[in-house]
Amino acid sequence: MKSKRYCFSFELKDTQSIEQCKKYHKKIWLEITKSILDAGIIDVEIYLSGNRLFMIMETDESFTF
Repeated sequence: MKSKRYCFSFELKDTQSIEQCKKYHKKIWLEITKSILDAGIIDVEIYLSGNRLFMIMETDESFTF
């Protein structure tokens, strides 16, 4: 199986956005995890540096945007 890696960077404008992002990603619903896997996403890593959010997605060949 051939995989692809996509990298994204987002700037969060205010501290409220940053805190909301942290809250939403603390505990992910099982339905979300299932939909991610069903979409062909193998792994997702999210990093926060200051107000910059980095997301790295590894996908299988069935993934499309």
